[in-house]
Parts: sequence; C-alpha cells; structure tokens
Amino acid sequence: MSKFVRMSHVVAGHDMSIGEAFWAKHFGEEAFGGLMDPVVMLDHFHMTRPTFSPHPHAGISAVTYVFEDATGAHVNYDSLGNHGPINPGALHWFAAGRGAVHTEQPEGEGQHVHALQIFVNLPASKKFDAPYAFHVEPHEIPEFKAPGVRVRVVSGSSNGVSNPHSALLPEPFTLLDTFLSRSSAFSHELSRGWNGMIYAVSGSLRIDVGGKVRHLMAGDAVSVALDKDLSESAVPVRFVSDEDCHFVVLSGPALNEPIAKHGPLVMNTREQLEDRISAFQNGEFGRIVMPQPVEQ
Repeated sequence: MSKFVRMSHVVAGHDMSIGEAFWAKHFGEEAFGGLMDPVVMLDHFHMTRPTFSPHPHAGISAVTYVFEDATGAHVNYDSLGNHGPINPGALHWFAAGRGAVHTEQPEGEGQHVHALQIFVNLPASKKFDAPYAFHVEPHEIPEFKAPGVRVRVVSGSSNGVSNPHSALLPEPFTLLDTFLSRSSAFSHELSRGWNGMIYAVSGSLRIDVGGKVRHLMAGDAVSVALDKDLSESAVPVRFVSDEDCHFVVLSGPALNEPIAKHGPLVMNTREQLEDRISAFQNGEFGRIVMPQPVEQ
C-alpha cells in the first residue's frame, strides 16, 4: 500500500502581514509538490479592520471559515447581491466560476476575525459556470464527539457524521475543524483518489497514514495523497495529540489538471487567464455596492 500513499514534507506557514490590521500564515500549492490539489491556497489569518478592496475571483471557490473564538463577524459583500455577516463558527462558500467580485471585512470597534481563507480549485468543466454562494450558520454545522475529541464537520463527512449542506458544493470537499485533548486520538478515512491537507492551528500532533508519520507544531501543515490505483477504497488517517491541540483537515478529489494563476484568478491555460482578466476589466464580473460611511 505504501507506494500508493504519498505524504509531503512538513511545511511551515509563511508569515505575512498587511499594515497592523491583518496577519496570516500562508500556504501555496507549489510548496506541496501537487499533493495539496484541489486546494490552491490556504491563509490562516487574523484581521481587526477592513484591509482589502473589492477584488475578483474566477476558476475557484473562495471559502471562508471563521473560527469560533473570533470576536465579531466577518462581513461579506459580493457582486451577486449577497451581503451579510459570517459569524464566528460559520462557513461562507463563494464558487466564483467564470468570475465575480467580493470583499469581506470586520466592521466596528473591537473586532478580531480569526479565520481561514481557502482557495479550492474548480475542475476545467466548471471554471466557466455561473458564480454562486451559500452560507452555513454555526448551529447548522454537525459535530462528531468522542472522549477527548470534538470535530466540527464544516463540510463533507467523517465518522458517520455528514453536513447536509455539502449537496451545495460544486465538487465534494471535506473540511473538519478538530480539537483533541491531551493524549487523545482521532481517525478520519481519506478516500482513494483524494488528497488531504492537515494544518495545526495550535498545539502539536502526530499524523500516521499507512505507517508514514509526520509531526506538526502550530503553524505547520502536511499533505497526503492517495493514488486512484490504491486497492482499498479509503485509508485511515490517524491523529494523536501529546497536548491539547486544534487542527483542520481539508480534503477533496485530486483534479490533476494544469494551473494558470494570477492572484485570485485560477484557470487551466494562459489564454483562459487572459480572457478572464479582460472580462473583469470590461465589467463582466459585476460590481459591489458598498455602504457609504456615516458622516459624524
């Protein structure tokens, strides 16, 4: 089995910041040798004030998951007409398809958004689909619990617990927000032909996949790939904590398609990328109506 199971080396997140209001651990797909697919980018970020202007996306889903310990909401605006808070513990999935514009920001005093921004690639067959978005509130996210284990099944399924909103996904994708107490263990089955990325938010943990072992400290990530020729339909990924730890699992079917990217635009060819850039410049992605500041 081992030749059909691949694990990346441990990758430390790249520290990045913008001013004093945004800081993050950043991961790009190029650091994992293709094993991060279908995830293109992951940012584990903190934001205390509006930082980004409205910006375009195409060819991907821009996924925001706000951790439960955030203070205040991350407020979403997009060119599809959606506007509202992404509250602590909520998921917002923005499938950009052929192109749309959005922005997300904390609003008001004393806000501290603690969240993930995930770029999930769309297959070639769906890169020119119409954009759409859906939202999952905190109370709509089911949990798996065992002694010393709490897993929020933000999308997909694990250990017999499924999120019903997963039917809205453009492609199957599992996002698990996982908490282990000291000396606890948890297993999640990764399906044949899928890749998985594990990121340690806090604490430390040991990961064992078919005898291949990696140790993660907070801010580290590793990716796992199960070849489609594997005889088993799934392989357990075992997580063991030496201390209290918090980690996330991101997984989906590997696309194994070429990537041409320019920031938040991800297509399959350079020609497609240039076409989408021109479409955005021509106003085809729509526009956002932002609220006007209140005069004091």
